[in-house]
Amino acid sequence: MPNLVRAEGRLQRAFTLIELLVAVAIVGVLIGFVLPAVQRTREASRRIYCLNHLKQIGLALNSYSSLHGFYPAINSVSGTVRVGAHRYSVHYFSPSARMLSELSHINIYNAVNFTFSPSEGFSNGSNQTVMLTSLEVFLCPSDRASGVAGFGRNNYHYNVGPTPWYLALDSRPESSLGPFTTHRFYQSSDFSDGLSNTVGVSERIQGDWTKEVRGPGDYLLTPIGDHGKRVSTDRIVLECGNLSENSKRESRAGESWFLSGFHFSNYNHCLRPNATQFDCSLDTAREDMHQRTMHEGVFSARSYHGGGVNAVFMDGSAQFIRESIHLSVWRGLATRSNGDITAFASP
Repeated sequence: MPNLVRAEGRLQRAFTLIELLVAVAIVGVLIGFVLPAVQRTREASRRIYCLNHLKQIGLALNSYSSLHGFYPAINSVSGTVRVGAHRYSVHYFSPSARMLSELSHINIYNAVNFTFSPSEGFSNGSNQTVMLTSLEVFLCPSDRASGVAGFGRNNYHYNVGPTPWYLALDSRPESSLGPFTTHRFYQSSDFSDGLSNTVGVSERIQGDWTKEVRGPGDYLLTPIGDHGKRVSTDRIVLECGNLSENSKRESRAGESWFLSGFHFSNYNHCLRPNATQFDCSLDTAREDMHQRTMHEGVFSARSYHGGGVNAVFMDGSAQFIRESIHLSVWRGLATRSNGDITAFASP
């Protein structure tokens, strides 16, 4: 029982040390139960916030398609290309850059110089202000903010299909199966598998900008090179999986929403979402922005949500995709017109 202490003619109740320790222990246990629930609630909120960004991008894709008659390409010939009065793409500009107007960033769109290849050194200066602009719509709050100042970072990447090749290769028909293919502009009629059966955009964790620490947004750099064009997708996945953990890695992934390429704003369905196998490029690192676009490799959808990733389909519908999804289903959802229509329902 609490002690009774006399003070100024009155009896006051006082707790013993043991009782105070018991009370503190109870509070600690309650916090142990409540804190994880609060953290889960916050992450659920961030996941929904992230999903809403993807919905905005999905709406922008379809608005762009309605205006131009086709979806934006991830790459085309250098120089200004026009259809009627509309510029629609230039070498290495990302779909995000092309859709700034549809994403309600008209002033930023008007500030872009679409004359030159954006990744070339001589043209970077003309778009420096735009490239340094951080836009909330391209960032997932579940990802960690980069501690390094620089270009506007990016978490949302465009799907090139179940292929490690960013460039469409005549020798590899599977390299042109995805909804976003280099040098090609697709109309809705080109999606014979169905817009609602084709994933257009998903998430990728940014690099941590720390070379000494292997983070989930980093990717390994390999000497595979052109050899990769002569083997199958699964062989490339295997070779990437056999790389040593001590292999060189790139820690700056997702450093700009402005440019195309696996390093910046593209990904593929070679592996399942949040794959335990580390991603890799088939090329070695180069400091030049043009070379850092990365054209070949295994670049998976990844997030910090736990259990899966958000994705938006080409019809504009957005869903949370479980990382336990079967690889064949995930690859089937990556193709535009391969005849592998996959029955898929959100969890």
